[in-house]
Amino acid sequence: MLVKTHITKIGVTLFAVALFYGFIYMLSNSLFATRPATAVAVGADGKALLPSVDEAAVQTAAAPAAAAPAAEAAAEPAEPAAPPPPAYVEVDPATITGDAKAGETYFGKTCKACHKIDGKNAIGPHLNGVIGRATATVEGFKYSKAMKAHVGNWTPDRLDIYLVSPKAEVPGTKMSFAGIPDAADRANVIAYLNTLPR
Repeated sequence: MLVKTHITKIGVTLFAVALFYGFIYMLSNSLFATRPATAVAVGADGKALLPSVDEAAVQTAAAPAAAAPAAEAAAEPAEPAAPPPPAYVEVDPATITGDAKAGETYFGKTCKACHKIDGKNAIGPHLNGVIGRATATVEGFKYSKAMKAHVGNWTPDRLDIYLVSPKAEVPGTKMSFAGIPDAADRANVIAYLNTLPR
């Protein structure tokens, strides 16, 4: 009889604990589900992503107010778009300080799985002639919008910054590689890439 009473007390206690935690769970979900947003999603272009809006209604409401500034803006000539970077820029060999042989070894262990050096694209674009080449210009490779917007040339300095953390330097890049944290390893890889033909 004593054991049966003890088991009943344990069962009632467990039921009460489960009921209490269930109540806390439901209460916390309802409280936290109605919190205002504490972060804003940002698109690849750096602009805030907003909830969908009826664009026609916004344009209709804003048309009278926008008419005067739009007429003034139309009178001013538009600024010409920035010219594209050159296909290649010459790089001063003195800016390349790494050990190409050590860079070749590092490349073979780390980069070769996605990047080829035979002029053919793989998961990533081939890296022949990458030093000095304009970004996102390897023929036949489908670059992300983020990489296409990363305009310029792959100078040793720019590659060094990019290779620290590709996703931090070009948010939205398809390159999943985490980066090369060690400056000497980056310098070595860049020295090796500089030995590759265009």
